[in-house]
Amino acid sequence: MKHTTVLIIALLICLLPVLLLADNDVILEKGQKRIIIKGDGDLSKLQELKKLQLNMTNMPQPEAPDAPFFGIYPSELDFPKAQALDYPYSYGILITGVVPNSPAYEYRLAEDDILMEMDGKKVLNLKELDKLKTLYRAGDKLTLKIFRNGEEKEIEFVFGSRVKPQISELPEDNQKIIKKRLSVGGGGGSWIPMYFNPDMEDVNELITAIGFSKLPEDGVLTHGFGLKGNVGHGWFLGGQFQFYGDSKKVSVADDYINNMKYDMFIGGATVDKRFALTKNLVSSLGVMIGGSSHTVSLIHTNGNYNWPVAGQDTSDIMDNNSNTTMSKGYILVQPRAELMLRLLSWFGLRAEGGYLYGYGPTGGWKIRNEEGEAYEIKNSPDTPFQGYTISIGPWFGF
Repeated sequence: MKHTTVLIIALLICLLPVLLLADNDVILEKGQKRIIIKGDGDLSKLQELKKLQLNMTNMPQPEAPDAPFFGIYPSELDFPKAQALDYPYSYGILITGVVPNSPAYEYRLAEDDILMEMDGKKVLNLKELDKLKTLYRAGDKLTLKIFRNGEEKEIEFVFGSRVKPQISELPEDNQKIIKKRLSVGGGGGSWIPMYFNPDMEDVNELITAIGFSKLPEDGVLTHGFGLKGNVGHGWFLGGQFQFYGDSKKVSVADDYINNMKYDMFIGGATVDKRFALTKNLVSSLGVMIGGSSHTVSLIHTNGNYNWPVAGQDTSDIMDNNSNTTMSKGYILVQPRAELMLRLLSWFGLRAEGGYLYGYGPTGGWKIRNEEGEAYEIKNSPDTPFQGYTISIGPWFGF
């Protein structure tokens, strides 16, 4: 409608000489303005008519529905401010504030951030920012480079839209409640304690046969660490490693001592899919795929080790001291479910339950002698490695 009015005014200006020669008056109304051009050759209103046309031409265009919405309050970056923020470059724009619940707010842009680049293109000033924004539409993804606290950071950003659908304008059968999408977090890492209840019967049968007391049969508490990162659409990739160990010592005849050291290892890559339940509570379903093992090291020693002397028989350097290692390895799969509660922006609590299943491809155990040579132990049991797991502990990140 506005363009039509502008065309009409332009046409009147073109036809003005003809109209002025006529006897009829020309009346033009626009809002509160009313211009009367006499048909007796009065040109006194021509300049006002041209100004009205110019004002209408320069009126701001309404924003398109798919125009990109940033959600920042930008300002030109002056030298004193750049110096105060230890910013070493001469380009960029300063973010002086963030619109609540805007894309900038969701991606944690903040006051005193300096926007340096958009998809690798330098943001020289405000004019350049407006120019670069014309290359995008609402929903477009891009990479922002910002300067914050003395460091350059890259942020994967998605433009929003100022125009929000009006539910009342939708057909009744298509009306839906439009909810704000909750964040599932960006990832993090932590020390992880994990309770695991494997079947220790075969291991205990082995060590009790040579005089050691049993290892716990009602479960062990492993310790380790894990980390994970958001790779998009709520999927997280990471890794986790757990360890458990115990050692025992018994005295035997002729001043000899038998030492036993048991080690359990669990580790692998993790894949999780997170679901946001509330702003500070997320759940996830996932799996760890990797490897695990039982290892039993036996040392029989009296503590007398002789340094070989030239010309002397060195066959007794170890005397009757011996060191033997037995182990069994597994391929493991651990499906699990997790619940995480965010307490601070960088810290939370996590609880996880799962079931760990290990498959031993070689069947029995192997033994490694002092020279590092490995042999299969005949008639050794195909010891299972499986059981449920429970983990509760801190998490740094979200």
